[in-house]
Amino acid sequence: MKLNLRRDSLLIQSLLSTVARFVGVGLNFAVAILIARLLPKNEAGMVFMLMTLVTGVSLFSRLGLEQWIVRDIARLPDHNTERHAHYLHSAYRLTLLSSIVFLLIWIVLAPYINQWLFDGQLEVLYLMAAGTGIITFNWVMTNSAFLKAVRHTSSSLLVQNTLPAIALLLLIGLWWGNFAEHQHYVLIYTASLFLAGIISFFWLKPWLRILFARSSHQFPFDQLLKQSLPLAPVSMFAFLMLWADTLMTGLLLTNDEVALFSTAARLSFISLFFLGALDATIYPRLLKMQRQQPHYLKAFFWKSTLLVIGILSLVTLALWLVRDWMLLAFGSQYVAASFVLSLLLLGQLIRACSLTFSFMFIMQEQVRFLNLLLVTALIVNIISHLILIPKYGINGAAMATLIANLVLTGGVVILFFYKQLLKSYA
Repeated sequence: MKLNLRRDSLLIQSLLSTVARFVGVGLNFAVAILIARLLPKNEAGMVFMLMTLVTGVSLFSRLGLEQWIVRDIARLPDHNTERHAHYLHSAYRLTLLSSIVFLLIWIVLAPYINQWLFDGQLEVLYLMAAGTGIITFNWVMTNSAFLKAVRHTSSSLLVQNTLPAIALLLLIGLWWGNFAEHQHYVLIYTASLFLAGIISFFWLKPWLRILFARSSHQFPFDQLLKQSLPLAPVSMFAFLMLWADTLMTGLLLTNDEVALFSTAARLSFISLFFLGALDATIYPRLLKMQRQQPHYLKAFFWKSTLLVIGILSLVTLALWLVRDWMLLAFGSQYVAASFVLSLLLLGQLIRACSLTFSFMFIMQEQVRFLNLLLVTALIVNIISHLILIPKYGINGAAMATLIANLVLTGGVVILFFYKQLLKSYA
């Protein structure tokens, strides 16, 4: 089979995206290693949990808008920048409103969150302040989704992964002597999200000029919600599938155990960084091909599926071989999570195999079936955690994640063939 090595080919774009993603991986783990080295294990566990919370609540507050942005803008002609700005303007308005609502809820619940997930050890006012990261992190993610939709893939990945890490590393460097004192790390993390959010607009200058130069037509809120909300569960339940184990360990185990598990989970997510690079390359192309060249879609789908499975298998094997060295970088006490990391890596590989199959449910507007599978897998995940964590601790949490990913991927693939989602493209 002849390889297509043009700059816009799937292989070349996937490689460029993977490089961009890998840069983000390195910087994010530089942040995680610094936190683990600078803070006692229980405080490092609190920081990792806080990052999980801000990421998760921000995702819920976006109400599926990033999925809507990618799906609808990727189908538009590349030159239609005015129409692109029209979508972007509407997304900004709704995201800001929903982010403020979720921030108010965060502030009200902060004392209870502190008791449930931080064993009452975090300064409540600092935790409330961290809620502002919901708004600023949403700037980053909305801008990244837009860049992905207009096929500026490398820029999208750099904004999403690299920019927040660089901002946090910069602020840690500036306040190096005060980072570990009096829980200042919470304020520094919150400030880094604000800095990353502001800088993320730099990549959108061409569209922002159009947006501010003329009165952009806006989608009414009810119409926008009607389009975005059905897509929201795809992101929400996918997030909960990834982070439920961390949240459950926070509820059922100590901050020290949360630190061990969170470190292993973050290392297992390295493979998902590569998966995200493939996602950012493949999904917009599938959407464009569905609208403009449907007769090529079936062959492209299977080529993309093999590419995902092949790359993720190699990445997973490489990570498994060096797992103990990676854990050692955080400190000798973190090597105790070696078995947990092995199970999580296998679980992420199994999950990755469902990527392209999931795309087809969204593209064929059969998201309800995908949502049903995600809900089922999430329920299995939570029940498995409740059964296995008390008996096996953090090893039980990893087992639960593996079981849930087997249920999800198996269900997606079986239903994909049962629904014959590629039949119309034969």
